[in-house]
Amino acid sequence: MQTIKTIDALFYKELGKKLRIIREKRNMTLKELSQLTGYSRPLIDHWELGLNKIKPKQLEKLCEALDVTNNLQVEVKLGFLLE
Repeated sequence: MQTIKTIDALFYKELGKKLRIIREKRNMTLKELSQLTGYSRPLIDHWELGLNKIKPKQLEKLCEALDVTNNLQVEVKLGFLLE
């Protein structure tokens, strides 16, 4: 697993949130998604929490199992506090 240590973390966190929402709307458990994709339940959980990067092929397999296009729109807003 590749831990995220850059600004990419915001992107992967939002992507993970979106994947979790889709999975829950499908009334699918992590275990069921794990069985469909062959990825471990903890790995999928880490992706949904935005703790690990998802490679394009992995995202494609997840989206196929969730029956959605892998053209997910993810919006990341950056804010800066200026003093």
